[in-house]
Formats: sequence, structure tokens, C-alpha cells
Amino acid sequence: MVHSPDKGLGKVIPSKAQDWLFEDIVHLETIRSKEYDLYTKILLHFLDPEKIENSGDKNSTRDFYKPSKTGFHSSKNVIELEILLIEILDNLPVRQQLVAAVCATENCTYQQQQQLLKLTSAQLAVLLISGTLPDGNIFFAPVPNLIFTRDLGTVINNYILLNKPARKARTREALITKYIFFNHPIFEHYRQNIIEVPQSYQQFLIPEGEIDTQNTLEGGDVMMVSKNHLLI
Repeated sequence: MVHSPDKGLGKVIPSKAQDWLFEDIVHLETIRSKEYDLYTKILLHFLDPEKIENSGDKNSTRDFYKPSKTGFHSSKNVIELEILLIEILDNLPVRQQLVAAVCATENCTYQQQQQLLKLTSAQLAVLLISGTLPDGNIFFAPVPNLIFTRDLGTVINNYILLNKPARKARTREALITKYIFFNHPIFEHYRQNIIEVPQSYQQFLIPEGEIDTQNTLEGGDVMMVSKNHLLI
């Protein structure tokens, strides 16, 4: 699973980089065309070579790597997270639940929540990831760390362990991930094998600010290094 660097990365400014847990100020077009495209092309060569063979001249315009374009590769083996999000947003109950959950964490007004529900699935997916409305206005903060898809969770044989980040800056990406894994058809046979990290039943008694006492799980905390070996 991969995620093409979205325009939210271009919204990261030095004064907010630390708050959004993103260490570098990047040049968006450079990491897209000279890093991400090459990385994706290598994955496709090994996992879905026919896509590369049939790509023709699409590589020259980058449409082959852009999930919003008709020339996108749409590989079933190198899966774009934004496409999965668009597809679950086509399901009205899931769309309503996810928008309500995101708006609650982002402290949106009721009117803003209704505004989001009026967007197309593709527009809403872009907004949930980049924080940007179709007209270019910023609705809420981007989630730049979503490009690090390793941080979404860990595959443990036939189980999927979802990460639970400690910082609020990554709450929305964790929500997006959870809704994709529990609602997209490609994970249908794994839904009973998805593991979430619950809070302690005494969590409400812990003083605010004592973040070290919360149950959290970050990218890299758990790694499946072989079939019978789990590194924690």
C-alpha cells in the first residue's frame, strides 16, 4: 500500500512542521517526480510488471502515478490508499460515519460537517488527506505523515494490527486507516482479524497531559521480521 505525495505536503510550513510531526520542508514536485514515481515504478516492476509494460507514454506526464487522473495505473498489487478511501466514501453510511468522526476530532461546526457531506467522494478524499477544499482554501490541517504507509499498521501473518499514534496530529490518518480496513471489500476476509489497541478502562481517570500513560502504538514499534518472529 502506497500514497502519492498529496498537495497537503506543500502546505507544511516551518512554523507548523513540528506540531504536524513532519521534520522536513519538502519541494513537492521534486519528491513526486524524482522520488515517489521511481519508488512506485520499482514496486510495479516486481509486483505488477504488466502495468509498466502497458504504460506507454503515460510516465512522461505523471498521470500514470496520480490517483486523480484517468491514466492512473490502478494496480491491484501496488495499492493507492487514496483510491481505497474514495471507494469506501461511495458507501453513504460509511461516508457519514467517517465525516462525523473526523469532524468531532477536528472540532468542526455542524454546518461544516454538512458542507463536507456535499462533496463528491474524490473531493472528500482529497480534503480528508490534504485538508484543502476544491477551491484551494484550507479547511483543516493536512496529514503529511500519511505518505509513510508503514506507520498505518502491521501485518502479522493473517492478522492486521492497527497503529494508535500518541499525537493529535496523526489522529485523522489513524481514523482514515481504520475505516478503510474495516469497510473496504479487499479486506473483507480479514475483518475478524483486525486488532485495535484499546484504552484502559481507567483511562478517563488519568490527568490530561500525561500522554505517557496512554496505550499507543507507533510505526516501527512492531515489526514482523519473519513468519514466526515478531519484533516489539
